Amino acid sequence: MSDEPTLEEKVAIAALVISLLALLGVVLQYVQAVIGRTNGLSIRDKEVLGKWADHAKLSFKWFRGEIQYEAPIIFMAASDNTRGPVDGKEIWYVDGTLESCEKTRVELPRNDPGSRERVHTHKNELATWILAIEAAQMMERDSKEWEVNEWNKSARESGTRSPINFPFNGPVTLAVAIQPMTRSFDKHPAVKKPYATTAICHIIELCAVLGIYWKEFDRDNNKYRAEGNGYSVLGNRVHDFGLVFTFEKPGWPRFEKNRVIPTAEVKELSFGNVPTFYRDRKDDINWKSPINEQKDLKTLQLGSRTEITETLNLIRCNEYTTQCYSDETKKHVHLFPVVFEVMAMLARPFHIKNRPFTYLPNPVAFPLNKQAFSPRRLLSEFRKRLNVEINTDQGPKYSPPTELANIDRLASDLNEELPGRDGEYSPKCLNDLHKAIDEVGDSILNKTSKDVVLDVLRRHVQEVLLAINTSQKDIDWVEYSPTAAAPAPAGRPIHFATPASTPGTPAPTQPPLFPPITTDEGTTGDISFDDLLKTPHEKREAALIKHYFDDIRIRAVSLDETNQHYDQEAAQASKDIHYSEPGYDGLGLVGLQQTTTAQTMGTMSEDGATTTGTGTGTGTVHSSPRVPTVGMSSRRATGTFNNGRLPPTPSRAETWRKHGLTNTEVRRNTIWFALVFRMICWLLLHDFDKKDVQLPKSELMGSRLSVFIV
Repeated sequence: MSDEPTLEEKVAIAALVISLLALLGVVLQYVQAVIGRTNGLSIRDKEVLGKWADHAKLSFKWFRGEIQYEAPIIFMAASDNTRGPVDGKEIWYVDGTLESCEKTRVELPRNDPGSRERVHTHKNELATWILAIEAAQMMERDSKEWEVNEWNKSARESGTRSPINFPFNGPVTLAVAIQPMTRSFDKHPAVKKPYATTAICHIIELCAVLGIYWKEFDRDNNKYRAEGNGYSVLGNRVHDFGLVFTFEKPGWPRFEKNRVIPTAEVKELSFGNVPTFYRDRKDDINWKSPINEQKDLKTLQLGSRTEITETLNLIRCNEYTTQCYSDETKKHVHLFPVVFEVMAMLARPFHIKNRPFTYLPNPVAFPLNKQAFSPRRLLSEFRKRLNVEINTDQGPKYSPPTELANIDRLASDLNEELPGRDGEYSPKCLNDLHKAIDEVGDSILNKTSKDVVLDVLRRHVQEVLLAINTSQKDIDWVEYSPTAAAPAPAGRPIHFATPASTPGTPAPTQPPLFPPITTDEGTTGDISFDDLLKTPHEKREAALIKHYFDDIRIRAVSLDETNQHYDQEAAQASKDIHYSEPGYDGLGLVGLQQTTTAQTMGTMSEDGATTTGTGTGTGTVHSSPRVPTVGMSSRRATGTFNNGRLPPTPSRAETWRKHGLTNTEVRRNTIWFALVFRMICWLLLHDFDKKDVQLPKSELMGSRLSVFIV
């Protein structure tokens, strides 16, 4: 028997081989079909996922292919926080170091001061959330390098050492945090690109810290657009998925002086909410959820005209003042929007001591452009006027209390230390500004009844907004009357109508032929800021401070109900607030130190009687009883001359200089100075991008609505 296979065996073997090859082909064809239908095969390329591509893999489940990859969950938290959205996963905090870049799987371009970073327009395949992580790392790295340079520069100029070690690596209350999470395209077939997950509140906060401000935030039409500092963010709703954002880098970002202060309050400022000094920091944890209804002034809501109106209502401003924001036809700007005064008078200082960062996201519905005014010149003019008042007899007659002398000392020290140009402040200067704000708060505002402080504030705001909306033409018309034949009231300009003027001689001012058109009865004030419109740019701050000292302060502080320039009802409301204070003795001594009490006894008591005392500022002050004047039913006196003109009732400024202030007015005067000085220091200590304007979205603060970055 031969060992060679027979023909039949050869045919059978050939058929088996062909069958196996056919089977293999069918299997390969099936595998190819399975793999071909797998979503997301292309993301395993580093051009799409960068270093994150190393953590993408293909697996099979129930005869189907599945691409699994790791993508980040991005959120904002304190750097010492240990709780993240995913239990059991490590939290990576972005700090700009090489170790942090390795953990977060991104690469940063070299920071070469001599060359500009290249911005690529052809790499469109890369997931945009990788750009967001790179931006956060770049922010930390570049800002820390700039911080070191600032302190080194300050140390060279002053000859002292830095108070902290650099680079700064301590815990911060706001940092970008990342947790990796395994994702699969099979879970969301509508999405064709790898996506990172975050919450709507966190993406708003992330944009804020990167210097990106919202241009459009339309939840009705699902259109979202933000841009700034070389970045752009676009968002819309994807059907069967949710809100999807893309993060792009069309320009050159910069993270130096413009780096946002890394403080937890940014999480509130991003939504138009501003913590005030009336809120204890221990209560901050209770304010991380949305504020449905504001019931006190622990937080200011300023993100829209409606919210500003509600905040002014909480301060108990009158209806005309609130209408300045609810009615878009009314004005609310002198050198800058008045609402920034309210914020600067009440907001906490957000500056971190020993760190040189000053920028914040704008929480107000209006922009602040510091190119239009100079907070530095405001401080200089404030110190000049205050110093003259308390050290000479040119101002109102009263003995300056210790607290007011302390404000003068702080203002003088800051005026000598700060450089002449705005914004060029060393870390030490910023620390001194912060210290001055704290000192004024601790010595005056925090020791005074909240109702009294807010009363001085609200009357200040009311008078400022009324003056802004009062035209000089309106004041001139009030001074004229169809029957006017007598001189104008004392202290007012006299205008005569003449048929012609002598050649070469300016013609006297003519009275208006027709009265101004008024829409609100009784809303014309007796002072106007119209002169600020014609004042040279370098002199505008001096003009504003002059108005504040000579006009606004008198109307905010005075409790005199019989003056023709004064609002009776506001004065009586202020008196009622003082009368309701526990321990009020009629002399206005509640909340003042004993040294202050002794110094202010040289002023009038509340009933107009004369008191005598010795003070450290101007010595003994003798006051006379008030001169009775005609009562009023409005902001002007109702008594008239025989010819129908108003009587020349002495203005409150005149009675201040002749008869002095009451003890309560001295106290209110000190509070007013503290608020204005605090406002100026706060504006010196903080900066905003002039293009940044808050859009209404306060109800989203703390919202955990999931959104995605592709």
